[in-house]
Amino acid sequence: EGHGGAHLTTAPDPLPDDVLTKDAGECVICLEELLQGDTIARLPCLCIYHKSCIDSWFEVNRSCPEHPSD
Repeated sequence: EGHGGAHLTTAPDPLPDDVLTKDAGECVICLEELLQGDTIARLPCLCIYHKSCIDSWFEVNRSCPEHPSD
């Protein structure tokens, strides 16, 4: 819910870096914890991933890993 428009026809270029200010669960790409201080990227749908993980993901995919049909 609230993730409308999450389908991306192209990867944002470049995805802005951000530093996580508090632990935020798990990166669904690498399955490692998202920890305070990690460099992350936030997609337009507000999902967050490790920056390096989502950059690699967008080399072969064009949508959010959690919302591929949005």
